[in-house]
Amino acid sequence: MINIIGGKYRSRLLDTPEEGTLPTKNMVRGAMASSISTYIPGARVLDLYAGSGALGLEMLSRGAASCLFVDMGKGAYKVICGNVAKLKEANCTVWNLEDKKALEKAKGLGMQFDIVFLDPPYALKESYQYDVDFLRENGMLSDNAVLILEYEGELPFDSSAFPFRREYRYGKTKVLLLKVEA
Repeated sequence: MINIIGGKYRSRLLDTPEEGTLPTKNMVRGAMASSISTYIPGARVLDLYAGSGALGLEMLSRGAASCLFVDMGKGAYKVICGNVAKLKEANCTVWNLEDKKALEKAKGLGMQFDIVFLDPPYALKESYQYDVDFLRENGMLSDNAVLILEYEGELPFDSSAFPFRREYRYGKTKVLLLKVEA
């Protein structure tokens, strides 16, 4: 189990999927939230590859307006739904879809996001570039959107389209923070 770090759900425990996902450590999640704290109030969040939903729930706890959780794993989907129900959080939607189908659906619904979390399984590292490009090319990022890419090892990703880039390291975990600037 992991817990929410700050906000209205602070210290509340969250369930995690039994296998197939590795939740973002509390320390890393707290540092991510602190680094984007001014962007959170009222934000529309996309937690793609959500796992337990901890990242999106952390944002909702700290004042985000809404969150779309997406995970293609059935176990992860059930855990996210359970965590949302446990917190009685109504400002979110949970989809059991793979990333490409979810992005197409969100595009069709005219969704736009202020904060995006990407942390695909190691075997899907090419998804970072596809997902970010899809969001950018289809106008799904707000004028001052923030994207947070969490990974280990090397990241096959071209971040040159973003005027602001910063990388953080937390042990083996790396976090690339990108900002869209209008």
